[in-house]
Amino acid sequence: MNEISRPAWLPLGSLLLREGLVSPEQLELALLAQEQDRRRLGEILVEWGWVSSRAIAEALSEQYGIRFLDLEVADVDEQAAANLDEDLAEEYQALPIRFLPDGVLLVAVADPTDVGACDELREVISVPIRLVVVDAVVLAREIQRQRAGLKPV
Repeated sequence: MNEISRPAWLPLGSLLLREGLVSPEQLELALLAQEQDRRRLGEILVEWGWVSSRAIAEALSEQYGIRFLDLEVADVDEQAAANLDEDLAEEYQALPIRFLPDGVLLVAVADPTDVGACDELREVISVPIRLVVVDAVVLAREIQRQRAGLKPV
């Protein structure tokens, strides 16, 4: 019997080190700042300009075994997006993208580590959902675009 084994869970910093996106020294400095600020490691690394928000999203995608979706090229179905109020989309940093053939709603999130928000999304949205990880910067821009009622460029 063939078993597909998933790699062992690695902390975000280890994933970024493995990919050569940060040096050991940068990671150490960011971890020290994280202890003082109580902010997320990815936020610090992006703020300091050491790692892109997309790289953080891709690493989180790998870390949690949730597919990454490039929201800059994905088509957002307006009917699907209407399944989450704009204020809640902003609060949860989430955006429904489209319905899958099985009727499940594909929902983009920037932070799959926020289990509470993900659970609340499942309660708020009245249909079954499947999460995908997206770049936080692109997601925030898309939520604002949706709020303003603009069409994609």
